Amino acid sequence: MNPRAAAAGPGLTPAVLDAVTVPPHVAEGYRAEGWWRTETFLHDLLRTAARAPERPAVIAHRLHRPAGRRVQTVGYAQLAAYVERFAAALYALGVREGDPVAYQLPNWWETTALTLACLRLGAVAAPVLPTVRTHELAQTLRLTGARVCVVPDVWEGHPHAEALADLAADLPWLRHRVVLGDAAATGAVDFTTHFLRTPHERALRPPQPRADADRPALAVSVMNVDAAASCVLHTPNTLYANISAQHDPTGPGRRPGEVFYSALPLTSLASLLYTVYWPLAVGGTGVCQDVWDPDVCLDLLDTAAVDQAYAAPVYWTEVLAAQRRRPRTPHRLRLVLSGGRTGTPGPLLDDLGRALDTSVRTLWGAPEVGMGTLTKGDTPAEREGRSDGLPLDGLQISVLPRPGHAGAKAGALRVRGPSVCLARWHHGEPTPVATWADGDGWLGTGDTALGDGLGGIRVTERAGTRTGSIFMAPVDRIERELLEHPAVAEAAVVAHTDPDLGERTCAVVVPASDQPPPALLELREHLAGGGTGEAFLPTRLELVSALPRDEHGAVRHEGLRRWISRLLPGQPRTTPFTGT
Repeated sequence: MNPRAAAAGPGLTPAVLDAVTVPPHVAEGYRAEGWWRTETFLHDLLRTAARAPERPAVIAHRLHRPAGRRVQTVGYAQLAAYVERFAAALYALGVREGDPVAYQLPNWWETTALTLACLRLGAVAAPVLPTVRTHELAQTLRLTGARVCVVPDVWEGHPHAEALADLAADLPWLRHRVVLGDAAATGAVDFTTHFLRTPHERALRPPQPRADADRPALAVSVMNVDAAASCVLHTPNTLYANISAQHDPTGPGRRPGEVFYSALPLTSLASLLYTVYWPLAVGGTGVCQDVWDPDVCLDLLDTAAVDQAYAAPVYWTEVLAAQRRRPRTPHRLRLVLSGGRTGTPGPLLDDLGRALDTSVRTLWGAPEVGMGTLTKGDTPAEREGRSDGLPLDGLQISVLPRPGHAGAKAGALRVRGPSVCLARWHHGEPTPVATWADGDGWLGTGDTALGDGLGGIRVTERAGTRTGSIFMAPVDRIERELLEHPAVAEAAVVAHTDPDLGERTCAVVVPASDQPPPALLELREHLAGGGTGEAFLPTRLELVSALPRDEHGAVRHEGLRRWISRLLPGQPRTTPFTGT
């Protein structure tokens, strides 16, 4: 065994990465179809840097800067130089090919450069959503075995640097903590000094990693299943397949030089695809903002000359309201994409298209596959939100009937194809489960779907007990923490649809018999005190006399979801829950 790998600790060791591969004949077939290639996104970056060095690669809006300095533009040549510098800076910290590097950063241009610097070294980028807190961060660091972790000092009120310092004693394989901001307070490496201002590239020339676009390069964290972290492993080619499959000229396409915007966190797979990898592949520009504000979004769509924009429905709901308050005309905007892990209501599709005078399409996607399906936007079913679209070129979709649902049209949604991740790894499992381990390459997404009558699918249920719109809530852990409140005897967490905010979490609680019934604010404060992030806190509370359970004693979350969907919040409950 490689001595360095043996000393690295748990997580994504070189041996683990070497074990998750695609059969050679499958990879050759994907390349023959043009879905995969031998190059990576670094080749795209360097090509455009040579041909158009001043062309904007990243446009980033930073809310907390002075009014005249909030928009930062980084050109291709500048980004290429910083990628080389950041790679050398990581190399100076001991990062080598195959080592995982975690970072929990907002939507800053440095996040893009760090992602690409990992690719330059052959390291595995392990982005972490900035909204997750200490418990979830610790699980991700243990799962990946990250050797370096980069965080801001404080972001949106959370002391990220302090939280990481508190975790470090229990993570012996974490060699360096890096802080962007006040690093001295926690004894961390100063990002500004070590990465931005020190020209490591003049003295260090990290060796080029093996030229392998099929080797895992990105570990996407998923904080939503069984109260534990999981991650999915992607290669440059599984990511590129999201782009190479685009042939419809009226869809996202591959138009040279286009400008892309995403409202989602830059450490999510959707936003990395849409504002980092896709722009590089076409020599275009990625646009993002570090603090969500629908008015800033609308202004950026106009001033940055955005061609296409992607966000979850909850964001577009706020954008629509802001546009109605103060109309703007994004003069270059030709396409809006909505969806991902949550469906888009039909009325929102029509209203948004009219308000922005542009084409609006919906999609279904998942961390395991990136963009999976896409609507054409020209059928009544699509416009009414009754379809999630057709699978992308090369992606196969299988909908298997669920056990115990004989004759039902909805079933477990499985995928196979060039964009599907190479492996999935759950916290607590000894090794990742390789997608091609049994030779057939099918992977279950956890979602349930049925045919839409148009050759595509409509997703009917999202990954078991997952819930949430912008971020997926760790349901099991929230339920356990609710049970720690003295006024709670039983608890379940399910999704509910807020007419203004989209899909949110609802706490369904059986009150303790010896305590006054709890209030929603009281439970939110209890959860926040235990470390639950703001994005995961329930926004609705339902008090019931008992929770519905199946013959095995498990809570029937699906029945609860249907029940609360028929109730108006705050209205008296004239009939008991029946589970139907």
